[in-house]
Amino acid sequence: MRSEPTGNDPKSIWQNQPTEPSIMTLEKIQEKTQVLQIKTRKQLLGEITKSILLVVLCGYGLAWASGLISLLIAFIVVWSLTGQYLLHRGNWPAAPPEVLALGSGIASYRKELERRRRLSARYLLWSFGPVIFAIACFILVILSLGIEKRGMAFSEALHNMIPFLLLVVAWNVGVFIIRIRDQRELQREIEVLKELERTKE
Repeated sequence: MRSEPTGNDPKSIWQNQPTEPSIMTLEKIQEKTQVLQIKTRKQLLGEITKSILLVVLCGYGLAWASGLISLLIAFIVVWSLTGQYLLHRGNWPAAPPEVLALGSGIASYRKELERRRRLSARYLLWSFGPVIFAIACFILVILSLGIEKRGMAFSEALHNMIPFLLLVVAWNVGVFIIRIRDQRELQREIEVLKELERTKE
């Protein structure tokens, strides 16, 4: 006796769709593909802007820094520029959204999801990393100024910075949690689309 398909089976859902709603579903997927492409472009442009600002600030820091601090700042610049190359490699949509939306709906949408997953996976190391390292250098500079110029003990200078340090830690944890959650959601949606592609064959 043939068992009834479960309501959560992607194959059953796909095969039991009426023809007209199926067409509408494809149109919706194409619209979502365009939205994802626009989001990716905006995010990459935002990353370029952030990197330029970071490099400008680091250049200003190099004008007065010396010794170890100047080496650390130079490392941040190299890290940020390298990160921009790695963030953009393979992640910039190759054609305008209108052109790509005319292709295979599900395949195009899955490719855009995979593109955003790669971008999200590289973000923490190659975009967020240099910013955090720059903040760490800034904290070291403030601590050294407090110790050398004002004659503070290290513990006293560190105590004065506790509110700022707590804010930085909370920000780091928040960004990390959001990025990990986004990667999981993207991966989950990619797996669903792969299953739908297999059932459609």
